[in-house]
Amino acid sequence: MLLFRIEDSENIDGNHRRYQIPKKERPVIRLSQLDDYIATEIRKEVNNCNDRRLLSYSKSLGVCLLKYNKYTDNELHIKILKNPYILNAVKYKIVKTKEKKCIIFDLKEKNTFNEDKKIRIDNFVLDISDNKILNEYLKDRTQKGLKKVASPEKDHEVVVMRSPNDLIIIDYLESVYLLYALYLKYGMNQHIFCSLLERIESLEDFRFANRKKSERESLKIIVMYLYHLGKEEKEMSYKILQDSKNSDEIYFFYNPIVQLHDILNNGFDYAYSLAEYNSNVISDYIWKLYGYFR
Repeated sequence: MLLFRIEDSENIDGNHRRYQIPKKERPVIRLSQLDDYIATEIRKEVNNCNDRRLLSYSKSLGVCLLKYNKYTDNELHIKILKNPYILNAVKYKIVKTKEKKCIIFDLKEKNTFNEDKKIRIDNFVLDISDNKILNEYLKDRTQKGLKKVASPEKDHEVVVMRSPNDLIIIDYLESVYLLYALYLKYGMNQHIFCSLLERIESLEDFRFANRKKSERESLKIIVMYLYHLGKEEKEMSYKILQDSKNSDEIYFFYNPIVQLHDILNNGFDYAYSLAEYNSNVISDYIWKLYGYFR
């Protein structure tokens, strides 16, 4: 399973949130306080409080590209959940014995932990994408529900305590926008899928000078995600795509979001006439593939 995050939506310098928390700074609480602690941190995150500490991810790539990347050039983070049981789980250590624990955490249930032993929370990953369940959970634990403007359900939101090993795309983020738009319009056949993977893998290392391993692998993961899970992605991103299409946002230059809508609304030829606004070694190959197979 993949989770996506844009860092940071309001500042082009990026990386303002902490993805790694040193062990000595991780919260030490009584086990009986765990549910209340998590509820408070979730409420601060979804209600956009100034002291929020969690990281918000989305199960949808489109949510990040079209809603939370105002300048279209911030870092796209990709978190890989290799084990499906990591979702809706809390990891902690018992301070006294150093014993590691991983427990399932269900927002629909009363998570009662009567033991008073001290624990150090290592991490948690919780799906909060159901507004009704989340609102009831927060009201029960914190006496405060969701703000009206909060949109965890629409954003397919997942909150994470820390995520130090994200893969990152920034140098070729415009190529991700291009591929996303062409996928939505024309799909992706097996030849395009295989050719893109081969092309990305064969590129010289200097093409990824800033993030040699991370960005190459990230781009391959995006291609695989759209090919294998594109149907689910379309369903998740539909409302965000419509909001973006109907937005009254005024852009003073041609950017990847404008180009995305040009592809969807005006077709390949019109967008390709402005291809120089999205030209790099990967985008050029994407243009070529879709130009041939469309």
